[in-house]
Amino acid sequence: MNWKFFAFLWLIGPLFLQAQPNALQKKAEDLIRTGKTKEAYSILAGLIKKEPDNRLILKLLGDIYFKEGNYRLSTLFYQQAVEKSANPDPPVLLSLGESLHRSHHFEEAVEVLNQYLPLTRNKAMVQNLIRQCEKGKELMAMPLEVKISNPGEKINSPLPEYQPFVSADYQQMFFTRKSGDKEEIFHSQNRGLWDKSVPLPGPVSSAKGERCIGISGDGNTLFLQRPDRGGDIYIAEFKDGAWSKPRAFPHNSPKTESSACISADGRKLYFVSDRGGNKDIFICSKSGENWGKPQKLGKHINTAADEESPWLDADGKYLYFSSKGHSTMGGYDIFRVEAGKAVAKPQNLGYPINSASDDLYFTLLPDEKTGFYSSKREGGLGEEDIYTISMSAARPAQVVLFKGTISEPSGLPVDAQIQITDLAANQVVAKVKANPETGTFVNLLQSGKTYSVLVEKEGYLFHSDLLDLEDGAQAQELIREIKMQKLLPGVVLTLNNVFFDPGKSSLKKESSPELQRIVTILRKNPGLVVEISSHEEKGGIEEINQKLTENRAQAIVDYLVATGIKATRLISKGYGSSKPLPELPGISGRRIEFKILSIL
Repeated sequence: MNWKFFAFLWLIGPLFLQAQPNALQKKAEDLIRTGKTKEAYSILAGLIKKEPDNRLILKLLGDIYFKEGNYRLSTLFYQQAVEKSANPDPPVLLSLGESLHRSHHFEEAVEVLNQYLPLTRNKAMVQNLIRQCEKGKELMAMPLEVKISNPGEKINSPLPEYQPFVSADYQQMFFTRKSGDKEEIFHSQNRGLWDKSVPLPGPVSSAKGERCIGISGDGNTLFLQRPDRGGDIYIAEFKDGAWSKPRAFPHNSPKTESSACISADGRKLYFVSDRGGNKDIFICSKSGENWGKPQKLGKHINTAADEESPWLDADGKYLYFSSKGHSTMGGYDIFRVEAGKAVAKPQNLGYPINSASDDLYFTLLPDEKTGFYSSKREGGLGEEDIYTISMSAARPAQVVLFKGTISEPSGLPVDAQIQITDLAANQVVAKVKANPETGTFVNLLQSGKTYSVLVEKEGYLFHSDLLDLEDGAQAQELIREIKMQKLLPGVVLTLNNVFFDPGKSSLKKESSPELQRIVTILRKNPGLVVEISSHEEKGGIEEINQKLTENRAQAIVDYLVATGIKATRLISKGYGSSKPLPELPGISGRRIEFKILSIL
C-alpha cells in the first residue's frame, strides 16, 4: 500500500471507529435526514446523558439545530464535537464551518474552513464558502437602513412558509406553506393587521398540492405551480366572487417551471425554468391575448448556477431576482438589475436584507418602502419564514396606484368592469373587475400619461373618468369613490371624456368613444328623453360663457342626431357658470352632463 492510502486511513480512522453507531443512533440519523427532528432529538437527548463525550451524538444534535435554523446551538454542539478530539473528524469541521458561516461569524468560519480545505477533494465547494464569508464581511460593514420583521403566527408557523405575494393595495397576501411533501396556498386579508391565514379553496387547491408563484397587482390573477411533469405553471382568475379553474400556461415544458412575475401592464411575464439544465429566468411578451415564445434572459443575469424568483417593480425599471451564481454572502442572495438592458450588472441588495442563508421571492409595494420575501435565516418560527422589510428611504415612484370602490348611491357594492385607456396611444392598458363583495378595485398606472376610465355594468349608466397623470409630481395613490346609477328619471351622468379646445365648441375626435356609448344607451332604451347640458367655471364674461356652453351642448346633440337618434328625444342646454359644483380640491366647474328627463 502506498503512503496516500495510509494517510487516508489516518484521516478517517477516528470517525470510522466511532461510526459503528448503535441502532438508536442510526435511527436518529435517519429521522434527521427525513426532517423528523423532534423524534430524533428525543432519542439523542437520552443517549448524550449516557455518553456525553460521544462525538457522533454531539454532531447529530448539531445537525438537528442546523436543520431548524438555530445556528447558535448547532455551532455549540459542533464545537463540542471538535473539542472532544485531538484530530477533529473532517465532516464535523465542515459542519462547524458552515454553521459559523450561517450565523455570520465569518472570521471564525474562514479559520475552520481553511483547516478543512486540505482534507477534502471538493476544494471548489470549500473555496466558494470562503468567498461567501468574505462577501458577508464586506456587506455587513455597510449595513442598509432597513428594518426586517416577522409578521408572526398569523402568517408563519413551525412549517416552512415561502413565496409571499401582496396585492398592490396591501390588502391581500398569498403564500405557500409546506407540510411534509405537500405544498398548499394560503391567503390572508389585511384589516390593519394581517388576519390569520387560511388555505385557498378549490378549484385552485387540489389533492396533489400546489404553490403560489406569482399574482397580478390587483390580486385577481394567480400564478401557481402544480407538480405535473415536475412542475407546470397554471393561471387562475378571481371572477364573480370565486376563483376560476386553473388553466395551463401555454409554454410549459417537460422540466420544472417555478416562479412567475407579470408586469404592471400585463404584457410581460417573467418565469423560471430548468429546461436548459439549471434554473434560468425567461421572459414572454403578450401579443393580443396570446403569449409569445419564451426568451432566455442574457448571461449578465443567468449564470451557470441557479437563478430564482424574478420580480419586476411597478414602473418596470428594475428586475429583482435571487441567485446562487452572482457574488453572494451565502446560498441565494437577492439582486437588482435595470430591466431591458443587455449588459447591466446586477447589484447585491446588501445586508441585512440578504443573509448567509437562502433569501428569495423579494417583492415591493408601489410605495417602494415596504417589501416582502422569505428567508431561512436564524430566528424564525420555522425552517423558512416570511418577512416584512421596512425601508427608511425610497426613490420616487413612477407609478400611481389607482384604486377605489364602486357602488350604488345607497352603498350597495357593484361588481362593474373598469376599462382604462391610454389616450395618447389610444390603447386599452387594463381591464379590471371590482370585487363583488366589496366593490373595491386596484390597478397600477404609469405616471406621465393621461388615461380615460370607463366603468360599465349591465342595467346601469356607465361612468367615465379622466386621469391626468402628466405631472410627474402626482401623488403615488389616486382614489375614486364611484357611484353607479340606474336608468331612472332625474339621474345625471357626467361625461368626463368629451373634449373641446379652450374657448371653442367643436368636438375633438377623442370625444367619439364617450359619445358612442351615449348612442348605445339611447338605442337600447328608445323611450329615453334626455337633456345634454354644458357648464363653465366661474370667471370671465358671463355672456361669453353662456354662449359657449349653449354651442357645446348643441354640438353634442348634433352629433347624436347624425347617428340616427331622433332630435325630439334630445334637449340641449347651456348653463354658463350658473350651476357651479362644490368648491373642492381637484373639482372643476367645467363639465358636460347627460340627464334623464323621462322614460316613455
